[in-house]
Amino acid sequence: MQYPGLDFDTDSCYNVPAIGPNGDIALGLDPNNWPPQKYCRNEEMLERSNVYSRQRCNSGYCVIMYAYYFQKDTPAEVGGHRHDWEHIAVWVRQSDNYVTHVAVSQHSGYDIRENTQIEWTSAGDGKPTAVYHKDGGSTHCFRFAGKADFGNGGPENHWRKWITGPLIGYHGWDTVEMRDSMMTHDWGAAKLAITNENFPLNINRARPNGLVFDENFDEDGTNNI
Repeated sequence: MQYPGLDFDTDSCYNVPAIGPNGDIALGLDPNNWPPQKYCRNEEMLERSNVYSRQRCNSGYCVIMYAYYFQKDTPAEVGGHRHDWEHIAVWVRQSDNYVTHVAVSQHSGYDIRENTQIEWTSAGDGKPTAVYHKDGGSTHCFRFAGKADFGNGGPENHWRKWITGPLIGYHGWDTVEMRDSMMTHDWGAAKLAITNENFPLNINRARPNGLVFDENFDEDGTNNI
């Protein structure tokens, strides 16, 4: 239930792999291709939408940060940037594996909500839901799904369902060299939150008020996915 289900508004790209199986880094797309979804919203992309994750646990909680790569971010006919990284942080109480909060990236910060403020794919064993969308006249980011996103035929992507792409955990790569190649690549204006440098900062930004957590410390036996 921790892995989020995603939709993508019709003016938005689909996430794709940031690195290929042969180690080639994604080239991205020219952001001046208009409209915003041009060249980056083909149905076949849903079949290869890798998601990357990293976990940190201590003080009775685990946070799992999910990272999604998009080839461009086009806010207008001119402007934007090649490459976009967006993130969702899921906070889990270790004692009962209960998701207490979810945070979705919105530009330089996060929108953080409690479990009961989130729409889930189903009751009981469902997934928290979020939508990649164009934020008015600005660039793209995540927003939490609302009840309207479940109506009128459901999600707007080609499959009309909540998407969970193949997941690659921080310790689940075929080789450390391939992982490090993606982590250390210069993504320009886009920032990957799960690198060694950025992970603690993004944990802090996505942390609920009042929740005690050490953003720099991995509890023994927990940093293994």
